[in-house]
Amino acid sequence: MIEISQPHRPFTLTPFIFLVILGIFLNSLYGCASGQTVQKPAEPIQMGHILVLPFQNLHQTCGIDINFRCPFVATVYEINPVKEGADQFLTDMLFSRLQGRKDLSLIDPDQAMGARSAVLATRAEELPEKELILETARTAGADTVVVGRVFNYRERVGTAYSVETPASVAFDILLIRVSDGRLLWVGRYNETQKSLFENLFRLDKFIKRGVRWLTADELAESGMEEILESFPDSY
Repeated sequence: MIEISQPHRPFTLTPFIFLVILGIFLNSLYGCASGQTVQKPAEPIQMGHILVLPFQNLHQTCGIDINFRCPFVATVYEINPVKEGADQFLTDMLFSRLQGRKDLSLIDPDQAMGARSAVLATRAEELPEKELILETARTAGADTVVVGRVFNYRERVGTAYSVETPASVAFDILLIRVSDGRLLWVGRYNETQKSLFENLFRLDKFIKRGVRWLTADELAESGMEEILESFPDSY
């Protein structure tokens, strides 16, 4: 019996396979595109006692037709609707994550509201936001203060495997030295979840999260984990 060998068929690089490979390669080069965090400081920072203020819901305090300019960093926020309870959810999650760090000394978050009320009670005039934050932190006995702001928190419309509108979340976290108001670190997160085919460059996210559509809270948790990777070490 004579065996007839089949001719070797060369591998064909289809456009889809090319995009997948390119996405993996570029992702390894550029890392996270949505978090936009500043680089983690090479040396630890002396933070002392840290006060974590409750997240500010910019939709609730400013509305959606007013631009908000941060007094600590040159950022103008584009404010979108924020789901009710999102600020408290982010506050609790942030405090819990930082509390797990052995190198950080956190002040109980309940003291933040008491300190703020004490500052407001002693001032007849309305304080600018920057001064109010720093004075609140000093009253609470803090050396550094963590300020969080949420300016977009939209819930998905649909299910984990079929959506009409995906979840969308945007917030930032600032670390500020109380003595002089200097900004020590800022982490930003702004993401509207996309399908794999819409964003092949983030293949790692789909593998980590599972191929599904996240709720806004799940997206926020992913973002919090992502940006706190660059939160400074303390000594």
